[in-house]
Amino acid sequence: MKLVFLHTSDIHGYIMPTDYQNKNDYSAAFGLSLVSSLIEKERQKYGTDNVIVTDAGDFLQGSPLAAYVHEANNSSVLKKFADFYNEIGYDARCLGNHDFNFGQDYLKSYLEYSQSPFLNSNILSRKTGRSAFGQSYVILHKNGLKIGLIGITTQRIPFWEPADHITGLQFESAFTQVQKIARILRQQVDVLGVLYHGGFETDLKTGKRTEPKTGENEGYRILQNIPEIDVMLTGHQHRKLKLISNNTAIVQPGYKGECVAKVVMDIADKSNKIQHMSVELLDSKNHVPDNKIINLGSSLDKKTQLWLDQPIAHLEKPALVMNAEQARINGSDFINLIQNMQLYFTKADISATALMSETAQGFNEDVTMRDILLNYPFANQLCKVRLTGKELRNIVEHSLKFLTKDQTGKVVFKPKYKNLLFNFDVFYPLTYEADISKSQSSRLTKLELNGVPIAAEKIYHLAVNNYRAMGGGFYPEYSPDKIETILDKDYVEMFQEYLQKKNIKLDSTRNYYFK
Repeated sequence: MKLVFLHTSDIHGYIMPTDYQNKNDYSAAFGLSLVSSLIEKERQKYGTDNVIVTDAGDFLQGSPLAAYVHEANNSSVLKKFADFYNEIGYDARCLGNHDFNFGQDYLKSYLEYSQSPFLNSNILSRKTGRSAFGQSYVILHKNGLKIGLIGITTQRIPFWEPADHITGLQFESAFTQVQKIARILRQQVDVLGVLYHGGFETDLKTGKRTEPKTGENEGYRILQNIPEIDVMLTGHQHRKLKLISNNTAIVQPGYKGECVAKVVMDIADKSNKIQHMSVELLDSKNHVPDNKIINLGSSLDKKTQLWLDQPIAHLEKPALVMNAEQARINGSDFINLIQNMQLYFTKADISATALMSETAQGFNEDVTMRDILLNYPFANQLCKVRLTGKELRNIVEHSLKFLTKDQTGKVVFKPKYKNLLFNFDVFYPLTYEADISKSQSSRLTKLELNGVPIAAEKIYHLAVNNYRAMGGGFYPEYSPDKIETILDKDYVEMFQEYLQKKNIKLDSTRNYYFK
């Protein structure tokens, strides 16, 4: 017999086939409505009793529609948002780090409306020591088989979220919890899987570490040290993974619902042993939107579109981003606008920011809510961080690791960072220059503030979002103890307030050069 896993992750609130950039375009190759059609087709092919459907989190935040649902502050709107997943009928789900972005009360309200089991073995209540959300694992029964699933989430959440979002919670290592439960559960089931909002800290083929040892991603450690696991259904890194290693099927389906990961197991009829496994990524673009999802979300989608068209402010001239890669490398008015906004609210010496979207095009003269959310889709907060000049230099040097030179000598981004450029920070009003042909950590040839070289022992104050200030993106030197203040406002609120100030002057200064 065949047992089929269909797995999604990191949908980030993208339900309809649109990114909301063009209000009349519903032809995007992603979204839960496409995923729903794909899953239904696979269920018909194999039979419902042979298919297990899972999701690895990050469902509450990310899209303009998700932002509207939160802004509406209405239980019936949140219930409708939960019903999209209910319509698909997931067998099991787990939490993602972004599902804490709006606080625990909001998350708990959503979970009350969800009809799927939520698996969570490593986010515990400090008071009880038990799972704070859902249950640690589940045993599913499919066609005479017992399938165990353990749910885990990256333990790094406390480093990204404000304290009030994680009050009363204890975050344990994913590896430790899986190892503990797998030994017990393996004896009770025919197939054992891990549903993990987390990824891999090491190259799966070479074993070479690809990121610092922070505990954010523990997939490789799990794979190498817990042989009881048959299938790893992962997320968080937005990667497209499909491979079999150490007799374990491993998948990760990208993000926004662009793919559904598929694992097919051939099971011996008498012994219930796995005889063969295959892995595949199914593209959502090859399917049409499911009318059940479209009809369910029609009114919510229309309200979102109206909300997005709210006029927010008028600028003296456009601050456009026509090419995201070039804007990052050469600077842009739009990036400088964000930097000046961060300096305005923090009164810091220096500001650091990334260009957050690959597709949004900055601001025209008339700025709407749509423009703000498309250009800054993350629910971050702004911090002021205390750093020495030496620490600041190390941070700037780290940002330069994203860069290389092509065959013509042109400065470009390294291909391996293609989907991680939201972690490439630039700094303002620092004047800095870098020689990309030099070895990493020694590329800076100039680093000045207001015409004065940065002094190693001097204290500087840096404005940066809380994700980075807590160490997100694996930057060195940042740590919670260096955070001086965290603003109560989120970035949407800050944009609204800042853009409505009179006489905002756009700054076209180019303050950094790479050669």
